[in-house]
Amino acid sequence: MTLRKQLWIAVAIIMLLALLVSIVVSTLSARDYLAQQLLTKNIDNAASLALSLSQLPKDDTTVELQIASQFDTGHYRHIRLVDPGGELMIERRNPEPPQGVPDWFVELLAFNVRPGIAHVSDGWSSFGTLIVESQTNYAYESLWEGTLRLTAIFAGGLLLIGLLGSFLLGRLIRPLRQVVDQAEAVGERRFVTTPEPRTWEFRALVRAMNRLTEHVRMMLQEESSRLERLKNRLQHDDVTGLLNRESFLARFQATLENRHSGSAGSFVVLRVSSLPELNQAIGHDKLDALLARIAGVAEQQVSVTDYGAAGRLKGSDVAVFGDGIGDSRRFAESLLTAIRAELGPAAPDMMALHLAGTPYHPDDSTGEVLSRVDQALARAELEPGDSIAEEPHAVLPHANQNEWRTAITVALATHGVQLARFPVIDADHELMHHEAPMRLLLDGESRPAGYFMPWAVRLDLIRQLDDAVLETALEQLRSSSERLAINLSVDSLQDTGFRQRLESRLASDPEVAGRLWLEFPARGALAHPAELRDLCRIARVTGFVVGLEHAGPEAFRSHDLTAYGLHYVKLQASLIQGVHRSTETQALIRGLCTLAHSIGILVVAEGCDSTDDIEPLMELGIDGVTGRAVQSLKA
Repeated sequence: MTLRKQLWIAVAIIMLLALLVSIVVSTLSARDYLAQQLLTKNIDNAASLALSLSQLPKDDTTVELQIASQFDTGHYRHIRLVDPGGELMIERRNPEPPQGVPDWFVELLAFNVRPGIAHVSDGWSSFGTLIVESQTNYAYESLWEGTLRLTAIFAGGLLLIGLLGSFLLGRLIRPLRQVVDQAEAVGERRFVTTPEPRTWEFRALVRAMNRLTEHVRMMLQEESSRLERLKNRLQHDDVTGLLNRESFLARFQATLENRHSGSAGSFVVLRVSSLPELNQAIGHDKLDALLARIAGVAEQQVSVTDYGAAGRLKGSDVAVFGDGIGDSRRFAESLLTAIRAELGPAAPDMMALHLAGTPYHPDDSTGEVLSRVDQALARAELEPGDSIAEEPHAVLPHANQNEWRTAITVALATHGVQLARFPVIDADHELMHHEAPMRLLLDGESRPAGYFMPWAVRLDLIRQLDDAVLETALEQLRSSSERLAINLSVDSLQDTGFRQRLESRLASDPEVAGRLWLEFPARGALAHPAELRDLCRIARVTGFVVGLEHAGPEAFRSHDLTAYGLHYVKLQASLIQGVHRSTETQALIRGLCTLAHSIGILVVAEGCDSTDDIEPLMELGIDGVTGRAVQSLKA
């Protein structure tokens, strides 16, 4: 029972008791007063009528007329005249009960008033005895009306006090509701603080909850920082802070093998010429600082892409790649312009920057991309000063935007999207759900998203594709009992209309919603915290599951994952490759799992290609695994 109901019940009981006491006291007091007045009236009226009769002739007609006249003009219930021997001479009665007064009330408050008695004389002898009882109906009616008025007043008071009490109670327990909301948020993997109220008792409770929440938050931040330091030592170059060669190429290979989207873009290598001469001219420390500034610009250039990365291949070479970037020359030009703007006139005169770019596609291998970019870099180094060279890819079947728009829209209208199936298994090797990446029938073949996604983004068709993916997934879920995870773009996450449509579609079908998993790229989704928080709110209401894919340690370090209520994250493939051989990688993954589990988030390893890595990953705390190794187990 709520406090508000308890308040109303308490007020009603108190007011009822007060009403009963007031009615009893006031009614009994009024009855005693009225009884006293009736007794006085009985005595006075009896004496007055007896005196009048004593002065009149004593014939029966005269006496009866006088008594009848007095009875009719006054308020009497009973008048009797008896002779000295006790025989009834004349009697008048009014048996009419009180109007509008219930019988039980009359019986409960019955008047016991002595009648007025007076003697009627006839000269010096006694003529008879007169007995007079006044009418009590008006007394009962007056008492009943008073009781009703008192009840109405108390009922109005009950309503007024109840409403006022509810209002005051609402203000008083508002901090308690905030504490309840805070506790529910903790249960939903969101750690929030609430302002302290003025009420001392609630203030102590809220302060304790806030301290607990802040303690958990600080603990998670410290663990996240520790993992970030471990990751930097394991995967990053000491001078520039970029990914080292092995980690960078692993990230690029994982991007090429990505089954969902983002596997087409541009790859650029920047070479600082005459690095030994620069080292002699400006010194080791200044050269390191110069390379760090160049690396910072490279990181900034790829930060706007969902799957891009920057790394140091060797002393003089910095490489970057970015998905969805179809023009590698323009990508290289923007990088060169940004670096020169950052260095300004302080750059050494003898330093020249040579850049080489090439596009990559889903059917490429890492070796093929590096071979093409090496050819372009050799041509760029032949040019004096800063230079840019590009090595093109094989010609795609559609040469311009109009052809791509037509191909995508026709394929979407004719065949719709298809959803592939890739199993995700849990620690018991049981099926957790199926990944269902999008496929589109283009050029006579079922193409993965990476084949057409850069053009879909450029042509603003991404939301249309996401709507089709969602509709197809819902249709397949309604006709089966499987669980599907679909990949949606950050553009759809940002679209308020899409989120509203998603809520309206799933609110009416909670059974289907409970088997739908939605995944968004970690980097892009976390860049829009308000929209991600709103989507997680919708997920809590309707029942579907929200997760982030391609997540790395920076997702835990740079963002407060406790504020959203996410259900799971998928660690990027470059983190888990060869985990059975590297103790440092094992320590990093174990820490990430501990951190995620402490806030109620499941951890899935994506892109697991070796069966030797599955069991070590499970032992480290991974909740699910997907990749070619899992496909071979389920085959």
